[in-house]
Amino acid sequence: MKPSSTIPARAKENPRNEPPGPGSNEPPAPASSRLHFALSALFRHWGKIVSALALLAVAGATYAYWQYATQHPSTDNAYVQANTVQIAPSISGIVAEVPVKSFATVKAGDPLLRIDLPRFDAALKAAQSRLRAAQSQKAGVEEAQAAVEQARIELDNATIKSPVDGIVGKVSIRPGSMARAGVPIFPIVDSSHWWVDANFKETDLTRIHPGQKATVTVDIYPGHQFSGVVEAVSPASTSAFSLLPPENATGNWIKLTQRFPVRVSLALKPDDPAMRFGASANVTVDTTDNGAN
Repeated sequence: MKPSSTIPARAKENPRNEPPGPGSNEPPAPASSRLHFALSALFRHWGKIVSALALLAVAGATYAYWQYATQHPSTDNAYVQANTVQIAPSISGIVAEVPVKSFATVKAGDPLLRIDLPRFDAALKAAQSRLRAAQSQKAGVEEAQAAVEQARIELDNATIKSPVDGIVGKVSIRPGSMARAGVPIFPIVDSSHWWVDANFKETDLTRIHPGQKATVTVDIYPGHQFSGVVEAVSPASTSAFSLLPPENATGNWIKLTQRFPVRVSLALKPDDPAMRFGASANVTVDTTDNGAN
């Protein structure tokens, strides 16, 4: 018979190699075993501590984000706006020259279009001739003088000049076309003042007031921040201004969160990129700034 294998009594009594307790007849465990046992216990407790700290960190970060989002309401339902001027001649005539091109930058006073100058120049000279004749005859001088002034005005109006600094829209009229008095021929975007119309949820309006600072980002310039100030808050929702406002007194009425336009005036700096009319934007208002209530 093969001798049966036996497990040492010491291994059975102390399978985890723990240090002997007081009063034990066993010889003390080696120092490496005691160190291993102490480190194992430390790591077990340290894991619990790390888990608790991680849970506290997540809770703190969640609360901080909620607090920041409450104090800094934001919306991506926003668009860059500016004043536009529709250029229209005050007199009718054949277009002689169009010295401006589509999307060009112009200054106030720059010529945009000229209408049939020789015709108006000839009319002025004829009126001046009649005035000289009236002065020599000493009759009808006032009427002739009024005719000269009118001919001079029409000659000046034959050259249409830009009324503002801005950016020209699409120019489709060409020399030889007929320009009619009072009919717009192309627009100019006034670049002297830019703002953003941001449509905030009604639940955000409690903290938003005119005068508060805002941060604006425009989709065409990702990563660049523009400075702004809340200029006004609309007294009515966007749906209330529609041609067919909603009728809520019906049996299938569903409550929806409404949006209210908030105008944010942009304070552009010299190193800011060129603003674009109608561009999509994202607006964040700092409601910790009291602003002008």
